[in-house]
Amino acid sequence: MNRMTELTHKEPRSSDKLPEPVESALQKVTKRNPLPLYHQLLQAMQSVLEENLLESGSFFATELLIQEFTGISRATIRKALEELVRQGQLIRITGRGTFVSVKIPEDHIMLPRLKSLTQDLIDRGMRPGTIVVLSSVIDPPPHVRSKLQTEGKVLMTHRIRTGNDVPILYLVSYIPLSIGLNPDEALPDSLYTLLERHSREVVSAVHTIRAVLIDEEIAGHLGVESKSAGFSMERTNYDANDIPVLYEEGIFRGDLFSYTIRMHNGTAT
Repeated sequence: MNRMTELTHKEPRSSDKLPEPVESALQKVTKRNPLPLYHQLLQAMQSVLEENLLESGSFFATELLIQEFTGISRATIRKALEELVRQGQLIRITGRGTFVSVKIPEDHIMLPRLKSLTQDLIDRGMRPGTIVVLSSVIDPPPHVRSKLQTEGKVLMTHRIRTGNDVPILYLVSYIPLSIGLNPDEALPDSLYTLLERHSREVVSAVHTIRAVLIDEEIAGHLGVESKSAGFSMERTNYDANDIPVLYEEGIFRGDLFSYTIRMHNGTAT
């Protein structure tokens, strides 16, 4: 039985009003000040971000809202916002405006540690979320059949994974129905939890990351420009009997996610 599920969580949306901390800061921008308007505007917005007056991932502003509030030219506003984006303090989500950057600490890996993205985000101090784009039972394509070592049908899901409501990863996942899966059961944020319901805990995985340019369709889901830099991931997950139970393919936003690996010379003492 095939099924398609509409978006189950609200995507981050811009407001028709500037957040109060932004308005308060912008009230200090005035032509009576000898400092150029660009520098006043930049300093005012930086103060909101440096004082952590807004939660990471929350709506910050649009060029139009700032222009309506201050009367400053769009060119000057765009320049100031672009500088804050360049500094990593703001991120743009296409069609929605600018948002406070999601401060995702780097994951410094000394030894491989297996965990779901949900747990990874929690460990990084983020609030994980999921938007289900599509859920369907299919005959797997050849490469998925090979990864899962199955000839039977699989549950395929397309999901947008978020941190503090900001889209971070577009993820396509495949689970064999042969594990006893009911295609109509509710999907938790973490598919690891779904597998545990069926006594198929993931105990190992092979994870591959590559640099990519994000195509137009996925860029739209992640709120970035087409051809933006990103990371592709492939992950085959195995249970305690070394049987593959979950295969995943995804695209991370390149401006928000990173890994740092600490390595040692095996001959060092």
